[in-house]
Amino acid sequence: MTAAKFDSGTDSHRYRRRTPLSARGEPKIWLMGTAVVMCLALIAIIIVMIVYRGTRTFWPGPIHEIRLDDGSIVLGVPMENEGFEPVTESDREAVEQARNAGAPLGDAAWTEDGRPIRRRYFVGNRDLGQETFRWIPLWRVQSIEVPEDAVLIERQEWGAFLGRLTGVVRDSFVDPPPEGNVEPSSMVETPEGTRRVERALVSGPNGPVLRERVYLADVNDDVAAAIKRLQAEQADRWSRIDHLNLREAPGIEREIRLLQWRAKAARIAHERTIQASRPELPIWVWMLLLAGAIGLGAAGLRVRKDAPKRPYAQIGVAACWMVALLLGGAAYLERPGARADLSSDDLAKLEAGIDARIADLRNRQKAALDELAELQAEDRLLRVIATEPTHGRISPISRSEPDEPMMLSQVVRVVEANRLGTRGKLGVYFDRWWEYLSTPPRDGTSAGGVFPVIVGTVTLTILLTISVVPLGVIAALYLREYARQGLLTSCVRIAINNLAGVPSIVYGMFGLGFFCYMLGGYIDAGPAKPMALGSWWALWGAIALLSILSFALGVLGRKTTVVGPSRSGKLAGTLTLVTWTTVVSLAAWAVATTPYFNGFFEERLPEQPTFGGRGILWASLTLALLTLPVVIVATEEAIAAVPGSMREGSYGCGASKWQTMRRIVLPSAMPGIMTGAILAMARGAGEVAPLMLVGAVNLAPALPVSSEPPFLHGERTFMHLGFHIYTLGFQNPDSEATEPLVWTTALLLLTIVLVLNLAAIVLRARLRAKMRTSAV
Repeated sequence: MTAAKFDSGTDSHRYRRRTPLSARGEPKIWLMGTAVVMCLALIAIIIVMIVYRGTRTFWPGPIHEIRLDDGSIVLGVPMENEGFEPVTESDREAVEQARNAGAPLGDAAWTEDGRPIRRRYFVGNRDLGQETFRWIPLWRVQSIEVPEDAVLIERQEWGAFLGRLTGVVRDSFVDPPPEGNVEPSSMVETPEGTRRVERALVSGPNGPVLRERVYLADVNDDVAAAIKRLQAEQADRWSRIDHLNLREAPGIEREIRLLQWRAKAARIAHERTIQASRPELPIWVWMLLLAGAIGLGAAGLRVRKDAPKRPYAQIGVAACWMVALLLGGAAYLERPGARADLSSDDLAKLEAGIDARIADLRNRQKAALDELAELQAEDRLLRVIATEPTHGRISPISRSEPDEPMMLSQVVRVVEANRLGTRGKLGVYFDRWWEYLSTPPRDGTSAGGVFPVIVGTVTLTILLTISVVPLGVIAALYLREYARQGLLTSCVRIAINNLAGVPSIVYGMFGLGFFCYMLGGYIDAGPAKPMALGSWWALWGAIALLSILSFALGVLGRKTTVVGPSRSGKLAGTLTLVTWTTVVSLAAWAVATTPYFNGFFEERLPEQPTFGGRGILWASLTLALLTLPVVIVATEEAIAAVPGSMREGSYGCGASKWQTMRRIVLPSAMPGIMTGAILAMARGAGEVAPLMLVGAVNLAPALPVSSEPPFLHGERTFMHLGFHIYTLGFQNPDSEATEPLVWTTALLLLTIVLVLNLAAIVLRARLRAKMRTSAV
């Protein structure tokens, strides 16, 4: 009978497995497969779009010379075509006339359905008052040529200039000008050969002066080659100008400011010495405090050694140690010489030394600025003359001097796109990529490189990972292995899961209020309203008594009966939680209102808050809180996946719970912990909203990592790729021109996140391989 039932059960089991899924009302596999394919397709589309648009930004396109029906000439780089419908009645009439008369470009001016086509050109020349891009209807175009002498000049400011190079000149000035008539133009012998010289009277600082402009290259020469040669010759001068302007002069100013803050700190200390109404403790009182702390600490050790398991002995040990800590803290805070009293004579000597040092630095700064002014004056003598064909205007040195040609140092690169072959275009392409990855932004942030942005992003991601992984692992380990599984633990897990859904801007507001203003302000200037000294020590006495009471309740609450914890034990456990919470709250209040701390950077306030403002340290901690639920959940799952037999085997070998956690559970769960770290890293690297509030800026004055001690400057603001994308796309005054850079920056951010994740994945794979080897 049993065998018959077994066979029947076996047949039924086989029948169920052979029955199609749809017959049992379960979802079809093809539907789930379709959903997976759709998700993968969307991801692939996003990646392909970013890669395609991001990699074509720096490719040099051809330069067209467009002659319109009104006789005007435009130089531009073609971007895209689109069909459009004329809006106004006059435009529709003009389109009909052109269609009837026949456009010069023929069918290329019309779409297949008969609509007119317009082409978007990059025309540059923003400093001359024209838009960066221009839509040109092809039915208005008389001819399109690709002239070889057309160039695209990338400049330090105002974007690119499209035109033709007409000369490179070196100016010199004669003051006072010679009397009589001056020959306006002549040929002279120069080290470069026979060159044309143009002379003109111009206004100088003290009256008219004679300007002699020597053409080092003109339209009959290769002007672009002459520019490259002169740029190589002037590289040392420009490097020196950058060193003086960006490093030496600001470095001297920073040293002067530090000395001024040191003098201010000394004056503050002197004022506190004058206003102090409480003398130092006598030496015998201080020695009595120290001896009491040492004696009580030793007594606690002795009691703990003699009766380690007796409840009242444990309470006595806690009482001895708590009072010993209180006395030891008092002895440390009131130690002889702890109050840095500064007399008037000492203050005068210190200020005299600081004033002498500042005077020496001022002389060095003046010499550096004089050298900088001399080099910049020499730099203004070399000019590049480039003309645009629409109105015949030159590329000016500035908008306030429209008739003065731009300086050679304002030219970043000259691209003769129509003369370049594939090899030359590849050279320009990779040269632009190198500039993008290795230089800081210029022209605001609409051009140049993103090196500071990369440094800020990578530094923030590393700090975020270092902050969140240990905290998340410790929290998950406690919740899974040590915490009593009950209502409170369940509420904590629900709160952690809910924190994962809080909008990131809320974390940014919390970081700004708590980290930047509250904690940072405390680090800078100490407590805003310090407590009176007697009240503060009375508070610590109450904290010590409550701590002893909490420990006693915890010891008494461990009593159990045969069926479990007694009612008194449960009550003692609840009171223990309440009293320890009160102790922690009172201790935090005591630290926040201590009269013994006046901040680390009090002398810098209010001019320059150090940690009391936005910075990369607070940004990393804010993102650590944002990604903490991810790490906790992933770590809990990894710890739960460790087989219980491994724990039992460890306990059977005599290992303690902590030894089992450290040597068995955590190494086995490490791949899962690394998964949580990878998810946190990817989430934090792409966040923008909280960073806008706690540290990210459009243009940072200095890197958060440098060769100056302490090497990592947590108080500095920083640049971030996500925020840079937002700035380029939505905050830039010429956001249409920076659209290609948005895609390139998105590609770079995607690459950095991928590289960091791959590094973590490789580490996780090695850990798994190590675990398999250990198991074998």
